[in-house]
Amino acid sequence: MERKSIGALSEVLHMPEGVDVIKSGDESEALFIINRGAVEVIHIDSRSNMETVVTYLSRGDVFGEMGVLTNRVRKNTIRTCEPVSLQVFYKRDFPQIIQKVPSFFFYLSQQLAYRLIQVSDMAFIQSNCLELSGSLTNFDLVTIYQTILNSSQTGELAIYNEAKEPVAAFFFREGKPVWGQFLELTGEEAFWQLFLSEKQPGSFTFYIVENPDQIEPRGPLIERNPTDMLITALQNRDEFKQLLDEMPDPDALLRRLVINLNWPDNDYPELEPVAEAIWQLCYAAPQSLEVISASLPYATVKIYKTIAILMQCGHFALEPSASAVGVA
Repeated sequence: MERKSIGALSEVLHMPEGVDVIKSGDESEALFIINRGAVEVIHIDSRSNMETVVTYLSRGDVFGEMGVLTNRVRKNTIRTCEPVSLQVFYKRDFPQIIQKVPSFFFYLSQQLAYRLIQVSDMAFIQSNCLELSGSLTNFDLVTIYQTILNSSQTGELAIYNEAKEPVAAFFFREGKPVWGQFLELTGEEAFWQLFLSEKQPGSFTFYIVENPDQIEPRGPLIERNPTDMLITALQNRDEFKQLLDEMPDPDALLRRLVINLNWPDNDYPELEPVAEAIWQLCYAAPQSLEVISASLPYATVKIYKTIAILMQCGHFALEPSASAVGVA
């Protein structure tokens, strides 16, 4: 019932890349939830008119709520980084939303509290402290990454799991990522894997490195523009969510249907080695999605994307796990 009311009291808006959804100084008439795509939050200096990207938002993120709830004009400009789909909630409909979907405003309260924690914790690194540590349940990695970029600091970002074991390390020189490692993944694939989940359990530490030339790189050096890297990572995260909707059971078995592998998609030549690795792993017997993801040295989004292509062309079929069949 609530979902139906939300649909009736909101609007879906599709916008291309490079469009200002919100402009600084505009009246606040609506808030937005990102269904698909990514946007950048831009602060415009009132004196120099210079634009600075504060952070990036992607699927599931909310923006515009501060202005709507406080009746203030827009502080920042929100611009699309790629084609986006937005769920728009207009201020004029709030009385009906409160009446029919009271849980929606509890959700907004959670988002505002979460953002307050982020702002409080991130103030430390922007004041040039030598170390920043915190729980990943309190704020997302996009905010951490963007803050390090804006700080122009040289240091290492370390990620730990819930058992306080190190799982990833990323080195920044003057705010720009130089190399990265996530478990066995290195380079840009490690970066993709880091951002694959919106919220991860565990903690992080960023500390300043005084002698960066003494740090040994872990894997290939990263050459790409840091902003482009982040946008690509958010696009991969969005795509991975869609793939999980299509293949939600990690214990489902991938069964080979044909004798020989013939990579069918010339648009993705970089995925052909992934397809060959999956093919060899499943050659003798079907393997679960979880085993495939854990066994191959590729980012999970690349593995799932390759499997989806191979299934579409009839190379593989996905069989539900025994537990899933039992539930059904």
